[in-house]
Amino acid sequence: MVPAFPPDKRLDATTHLNGTAPSMWKHVLAFSHGVATFDTMPPKINLVPGSLASEFEVLRRKMLSPQHPVTLSNAIVSGIDGGTHQKVFIYPDCIQVEFKLANLPEFIQHYLLPVQETESVFNPFASANATPHTRVERPHLFQETPIKKDLVLICGHTQRDIRCGRIAPLLLQEFERVLAHEKLDVDVGLVSHIGGHAYAGNVIYFSKHQPPVWYGRVFPEQVQGIVRETIVGGRIIKELYRGQTM
Repeated sequence: MVPAFPPDKRLDATTHLNGTAPSMWKHVLAFSHGVATFDTMPPKINLVPGSLASEFEVLRRKMLSPQHPVTLSNAIVSGIDGGTHQKVFIYPDCIQVEFKLANLPEFIQHYLLPVQETESVFNPFASANATPHTRVERPHLFQETPIKKDLVLICGHTQRDIRCGRIAPLLLQEFERVLAHEKLDVDVGLVSHIGGHAYAGNVIYFSKHQPPVWYGRVFPEQVQGIVRETIVGGRIIKELYRGQTM
């Protein structure tokens, strides 16, 4: 079942999906954004005033390593609240971290930088005082715990693109139904823009045992197959696979 889309928002049914997933070193999922639904979340998550995404946008260019790209997404998952301060999941580390927003620079230095920077091409115009892109550990500032459950996220960012906004509720409902029927303890929810709206529905499966699996052109009738083949069986469905990001 495919919902109706505006004439200028057709789905791409022909492009080969493998290789369309964005490349990243780490994926950070933020739960403390203060927005209740993706129907009201701005088209760019950094437009939420005072949010982690807003502050992260200010710091990312000067603090992150160009050779180690990091993606920050907002997520809404039933049963996972925003916590007292900031609550994030980090993949592929498979850890949950809570911290104060005032400690975002230290969070970036501790979790989102490599132990040793990859050697880059000499740039004669680079500032001699440029910030070093290597890890500085400050564990006392963070509450870190392992992520206990696997997670399925569906792009449902309505204000960014109506295609994801219309198909996501159908996929969410079907994943919840199938996972409950199979008695699988897997969280499922929605995520902000992850690229590839023309391939909606976009689904990411975060497992504790393998790299994240990105699927595109997922419709409700394919959810049971994803649960059976990928979540239970650990197998990739080639015709839906957008590629490996990490």
